[in-house]
Amino acid sequence: MNPLTDYATGIVHQARQEARRGELFAKVLSANDDAGRHGVLIPTEAYSFFPDFHIADASENSTVEFRAFDAVNNTECVLAYKYYQRYPERRVTRLPSLINDRAGDPRIVVFLRIVHADGSSGYYVDSGASGTGGRFESLFSAAFLPETEPQPGTYISRPLDATPFTADESLVDLLARFDDVKDMGWVQSLRTGDTGIGYTFESLLGIEENNDRRADYRGIELKCKALREGSGFAKGKINLFQQGPTWTDGATTAQRIRIFGRQQANGQWTCNSQITTSANNRGALLSIVEASEKIRLMRVHDEHGYWLFSKLEERLREKHSRAAIIKARVRDSNGSQQFKYDEFIYCERPSIDKFITLVRNRNIVFEFLMKEQASGPRNRGYPWRLVREEFLDQLYSFQIKLR
Repeated sequence: MNPLTDYATGIVHQARQEARRGELFAKVLSANDDAGRHGVLIPTEAYSFFPDFHIADASENSTVEFRAFDAVNNTECVLAYKYYQRYPERRVTRLPSLINDRAGDPRIVVFLRIVHADGSSGYYVDSGASGTGGRFESLFSAAFLPETEPQPGTYISRPLDATPFTADESLVDLLARFDDVKDMGWVQSLRTGDTGIGYTFESLLGIEENNDRRADYRGIELKCKALREGSGFAKGKINLFQQGPTWTDGATTAQRIRIFGRQQANGQWTCNSQITTSANNRGALLSIVEASEKIRLMRVHDEHGYWLFSKLEERLREKHSRAAIIKARVRDSNGSQQFKYDEFIYCERPSIDKFITLVRNRNIVFEFLMKEQASGPRNRGYPWRLVREEFLDQLYSFQIKLR
């Protein structure tokens, strides 16, 4: 067993449970984090780690409570996951008070999300500071990687069974180029609109624009975004991969156009349908069946096909194995935008569990692109798509902030 697995197993045993699998999110706290009123600031990449949080009105503060086992006090507790509309940002509060600001002492908070041997699941929270009997040092050593520096704001998200991480030549080179861009300070946007933040960074790295909506650097997918949630840089849908279902209805493509589509004024039928876990206007929906690990394609009460989790995971890992999320500060200067590229988060191990969560929350959708033609039915594929690019980082089970 590795130190992380040993640590997690011990915490779960404190709660008299057995762990089957799980994942960890840990953060070295900054002066902006505390235990109580304001809480620990959660990076956008870790939103999917915490309970589903439907924000009905983005102009209003919102809170959801969730239960956890407090490893410091060896007891069950209720934590608060808060959305603050003013910034906007999300924080977790009601944590052990020992992580309050201790005159500059390093502090850490560790969350575990565990699936137990009996099939139940639960959250665990642990925390420490350098002045509390070596708690900071032991937690940092268990949660983070040997080469990671305990800088305020550094965080990591990883499965408990994650293999040791090493920065290969491609990542080392990309980090060096990022550092060069970061040292430039504020740079002028090279393009107007919401694509400027990514286009400018790629141009500074010497990457030529291509027709693919992703920009790969030696096998690493690049994604640039503004530092704050709600900064106006969310893009439209992006394709993840193409994968049709295993059909069970025995129908032809021409018949399916009429089952899932609509007749147009010219008499021909088209099917440009978005299908989610809520029924659309044709009664089509996705039904997630955890027990058999598949997603069923339904219309009203009839199944027409299904996807096995294993097949979706295979396709996901083919297309999105590694990514670097680049975050920049944004400001206006004399009527134009400027960017200061500040943060570098490396991601790998796209997770089918996170994929399914995004499907369940209707942030990943399946689409039909079919229509009738005089020559016969035309099918342009079966894409799975993110409704907004900002959700891409939530697909990965391993994330570490390297800058």
